Amino acid sequence: MARAITILLVGGSGHWAGRENHAPALLEMQQSGWPVRTAAICDPRNPEKRAQDEDMAPLRELLQKDSPEWINPDGLSRTELETVLDHAHATHRFSLVIIACNPVHHRDYILWAVSRGISVLCDKPLLVEEGAAYDPEAARRIIGGYEELDRALTRARATAPCHLAMPLRRRANDVYRSIASDITEIQQTHGQGITSMQLIKNGGLFRHPEEYLLGDAHGYRSGVGALSFSSYHYIDLLAWYLELAPGEATAVRVTNPYVRRVGDFLRTRQATALADLIDGPGATRIPELPPQVLAAEADFVFHLELRAEDGHKAGLVTYACHSNTYSHRTVGLQEFDRTNRQPFREKGRMSQFTLDINQGSIQHIGVFKNDVVGEDYRIRVQRRRNPVVTGEPYAEDVFHNAHAGSSVTPQDVLRAMVRLASGEAAPTQVADRISFFEDQRLSHHLFGTFYELIAMDAEGAKATERVVELAG
Repeated sequence: MARAITILLVGGSGHWAGRENHAPALLEMQQSGWPVRTAAICDPRNPEKRAQDEDMAPLRELLQKDSPEWINPDGLSRTELETVLDHAHATHRFSLVIIACNPVHHRDYILWAVSRGISVLCDKPLLVEEGAAYDPEAARRIIGGYEELDRALTRARATAPCHLAMPLRRRANDVYRSIASDITEIQQTHGQGITSMQLIKNGGLFRHPEEYLLGDAHGYRSGVGALSFSSYHYIDLLAWYLELAPGEATAVRVTNPYVRRVGDFLRTRQATALADLIDGPGATRIPELPPQVLAAEADFVFHLELRAEDGHKAGLVTYACHSNTYSHRTVGLQEFDRTNRQPFREKGRMSQFTLDINQGSIQHIGVFKNDVVGEDYRIRVQRRRNPVVTGEPYAEDVFHNAHAGSSVTPQDVLRAMVRLASGEAAPTQVADRISFFEDQRLSHHLFGTFYELIAMDAEGAKATERVVELAG
């Protein structure tokens, strides 16, 4: 049996950690006989109080079994926080830090952990800076932060294994891995890379105007918005596929032709039309929101022009995100929302996207999803190949319960990371589906570059662009 494993759970009072993923995964390991214990929860919200909510049963059970120390970081400077964490580490000797807090605080926790040789599993996005939607200096610190983490990991690994990974569902999911296999086959067999890829993501999360002031892990009050919420998943998906089948492309020229901020959105009829149906005409008011909320990104489009080594254009990748699209929300703002007890995704959030991939004239793949968050997801994949290269030119698959039904889930990734932190090997079926820091270099640079361009737009810059190398 592996040595005893102690966990520091940062953001453990949230729904993703306390209800949906982290707590259930750790409880399952305990039930299977693994000597794993959550020794401390670091969160400004009291976990004992949060556990009293009706839908937080996993957190309640975890508290009852492990009696973790509560660390309240509220109001602490970085130096003060490190002192508190060092004291907790001296007491508990953490094996693994699991981070599920507001992403603007990820860097402090990751750097503290890896500089002490502690492995980390961190939710997406790995790094983002407060005010990155409108402050170019803050946006530039994102890529600088990745470089800082790289150096810290190199130092830590000089003396002992130290892992930094993210529980990225799509990198591990059967649906997206089947697409990756098809793309790779055409690249390797015919030398044909991706020539066009378009992803349109619709968030479907309707917020009443004053709800932009609420939210725990993804609050707009931090001066960042939809790019930090779920977009990292899709940016990473595009980067992953592009790295698998680059064809002639060696670099991408990134431009940002469109961005709409929260303040822009609130000036449209779209901001109140559904609210009028729910609460009655004229019942919705537009409150005075702080400038960092109004400046946060809501909708955006990025173009990634593929460039060959000699500079010629090899294709185009487009990512469009529309936050406020169709929603099945039927309820207005309730009193418990005001105390951050109800996550917005339970009130009308959709999971909708269309992904269109072409590898020249040889292969086309279409991916379609249009579901209510919280229900079983269905993903339809259509693949066409030129009849010259296959006897089956058309194939279609519908993956039912596509997320929870995958052979590897985020909970599996978490449990594998616990095993790695204990000195054991990850299970074979999970080992190559863990998204380690070093596997996402292009994703990191694209994410940081996107924020640089959004921030430059806020300053009125015109015709801005960035070039990102595909390798190195």
